[in-house]
Amino acid sequence: MTTAALNLALQARLDLLQTLWALGDAAGIVAELYTERTEITGAGNDALFQGPAALQALMTEMVEGSRGASIRIDRLRTLGECAAYTWVTWHVLPVQGEAFAMKSLFVWQLTEAGWRIVADMYAEGQINL
Repeated sequence: MTTAALNLALQARLDLLQTLWALGDAAGIVAELYTERTEITGAGNDALFQGPAALQALMTEMVEGSRGASIRIDRLRTLGECAAYTWVTWHVLPVQGEAFAMKSLFVWQLTEAGWRIVADMYAEGQINL
């Protein structure tokens, strides 16, 4: 797969994430974007969230705390035919207060179900390239 085709495939996954986020569908986000072994953590959070129940609890908290979110891919690197990573910037509209930016490093794996995020490390701010 070319880098351009991979970028389109991963952006399609992020578009689905944005749609599910807008619908408040945390369970859908977990089912469609993550694997059974996905790990997520971020700045200011001591926990390493693992497994569908923990991921759904985290996603529910995040989705319920916002009116929506959009994500853009800032940088994409392939790690072979079945793996890649992306640096992304989130723009989040909280339920109360002003919009803010977050950044994440997503590690992707091509599974039988399609591209899924297997690791996510997030922090405040945005990526400026």
